[in-house]
Amino acid sequence: MPSPEDSSKQLSYSPGERRHRFNVLLVVADDLSARHLPFYGYGRDTMPLLGNRLEGATLFSDCHSPVGWTLPGCASIITGQLPEGHGLCDHNQRFRKPKLGDYLGDDYERAGITNNGNVVSDRISSEYLESLGFKRRPAKWRSFGWDDGFDSYEWVHREDHDRPFELARDFLGKRQGSESPWFLFFHSNLVHDYHMGRDYYLETSDWLDAGIHPALRDVRDGPDIWREPPEGVGLEEQKRELTAKYDSGIRSYDRRLEEILGLVDFEETIVVFMSDHGESFEPERGRVHHCGRLHGDLTHVPLAIWLPSVLQAHYEVPARETHACSTVDVVPTILTLLGDAVAGFPGRFLFDLPPHRRLCGEDRGYLYWNEDCVRESYDTCSIEVRSEYAYPLKRISVRRNDTTRDFSYNVAYDPLEHENLLEEGFVAGEAISFVVAVNDDEELRNNFLASPVARAGRHELLLVENPGNSRYESISALYSEALTRARNDLVLFVHQDLYLYDGWEKRFFCGLRELEELDPQWGVIGPVGALGVIAGEKKQLRGHWSDPSGYHFEGPLPHEVESLDEQLLGVRRRNGIEFDAELPGFHCYGIDLSLAARERGHKSYALDCYAWHKFKDSEGRLVERRERSSKIKRRWGEEFMREFGPSADYVEKKWQKYLPFQTTSWTWGAD
Repeated sequence: MPSPEDSSKQLSYSPGERRHRFNVLLVVADDLSARHLPFYGYGRDTMPLLGNRLEGATLFSDCHSPVGWTLPGCASIITGQLPEGHGLCDHNQRFRKPKLGDYLGDDYERAGITNNGNVVSDRISSEYLESLGFKRRPAKWRSFGWDDGFDSYEWVHREDHDRPFELARDFLGKRQGSESPWFLFFHSNLVHDYHMGRDYYLETSDWLDAGIHPALRDVRDGPDIWREPPEGVGLEEQKRELTAKYDSGIRSYDRRLEEILGLVDFEETIVVFMSDHGESFEPERGRVHHCGRLHGDLTHVPLAIWLPSVLQAHYEVPARETHACSTVDVVPTILTLLGDAVAGFPGRFLFDLPPHRRLCGEDRGYLYWNEDCVRESYDTCSIEVRSEYAYPLKRISVRRNDTTRDFSYNVAYDPLEHENLLEEGFVAGEAISFVVAVNDDEELRNNFLASPVARAGRHELLLVENPGNSRYESISALYSEALTRARNDLVLFVHQDLYLYDGWEKRFFCGLRELEELDPQWGVIGPVGALGVIAGEKKQLRGHWSDPSGYHFEGPLPHEVESLDEQLLGVRRRNGIEFDAELPGFHCYGIDLSLAARERGHKSYALDCYAWHKFKDSEGRLVERRERSSKIKRRWGEEFMREFGPSADYVEKKWQKYLPFQTTSWTWGAD
């Protein structure tokens, strides 16, 4: 373990001249789940006062903590680093990276006010900690290094929820009108401690018809109350009443927070409101309390930022930002707003987020291995919980000693992460023939061949090599020839850069069965398509997909469309719908196929079978923005149009009787 001399103040960072040294208020409400706030869709108005203040803020809809408990969660917020980077993975560690106060520099008056044993000051004696009843070794609990990077650091035991707010009001009151910049890190444990029997947790009349059961008014903190509920208290009653106590704690916090924010000059202060982790109330799934998991009930946290008008004029500041972000983004964002050159952080600038992003999570401290509400810690076993999240796809891997379990979710379909897509139980549908034109082996390997359905071994894969588009000069000729070789009646023509997630096969066959109840003679299917041209109206799409411009859902589904995007096209051989081998080039074959089906009396449909187009590039990196896709960057340029023109002209001449018609990207014959 590092010695006290290995201080995080040993920092090779020196802030430059700042044109405007804004104050910084960083508010962390411990254990506050986004899922219990009205502005995130919760049915109870738990934070009406903060909700009123959000009119001038940016609310981040999909912010996640990399971990589900206070020590590493708060450390990630204050350092801008993931747990493995800042070092506080468990109680035996010390900060290995500087905090925000270090980066702000000595020009700032830097104060911390905190209220949880995991953020305890190094100056608190072991004897005092022992007198408070801390179970863990106090000598290790006072070695974290929280004081470093602060000029003053006040720690208040959580038995006193009032004192932190008093200290914060006093700090802000004395600095009204001050010309010297300040930074305040304010952390309260009030929401976290709903297990207590305080009056503000028992004020539940707005949520419950009756009061809190006597056995639930004051209970021990932690998961034990869920594993061993009081005699005579049913599970549903316990869930209902403890949830009400938690929500009442949020409302009490809201009132106290408003008193603090009322003392802030928002024209001179960057204000950040957030949480370090959430709380769970699903004992039937073993999801209670916090720690030990990386599901969204613990990682999805609130984040709101108020910028002074001077800064708002320099950035696009939406009222609500839906792109995924992380609590590790806060430190680099504050430094960027202050004009610093930022490097060495895993986070991003929160006012320029990409449409797609991979967020990582990790926990080495605690673990819920079974659905029995029993929590283990690093003291009893070797633990590693990791997650990767790129909306809407999420993976979690859990290791206990030498045994590993994996979980996969599609959050768009399953926002509560209840259905592990890796579990057995799906009865496979009919065999599919997948046809893929290949001119980039690495792009194929990182996308379609990485798809579970491609690795399943149940389906035929017809991978047609066409390097440099030299073997076939027409994609329609390639597909037409491959269709004659397909063994199965159901044939899907798939781009090499399309990723079909865990569970896609189940979702596809569910959608297909639903469609065939409506129209057993369908002609062409796919994940996304365009409706027909309607004079004077904007083009309308139907489908469920991701591409480099973002995530999209346009329902209802299944839905009849005029044409389908060429990322995936499906036909049944028995219907006799074929590609036109004479169609030149590598474009417009999707609309040609749908019009050929229409000619034979068949319709085209978008199914609810989410797919990710241009998921990763040839080097295996997530395509985060349109600018990261070389194919999109060249689209509609002169060279592209020279290739596209002959295909478009051929289709227009061939199908004049159906004009006007359109695809997801082009329109023919409209005024």
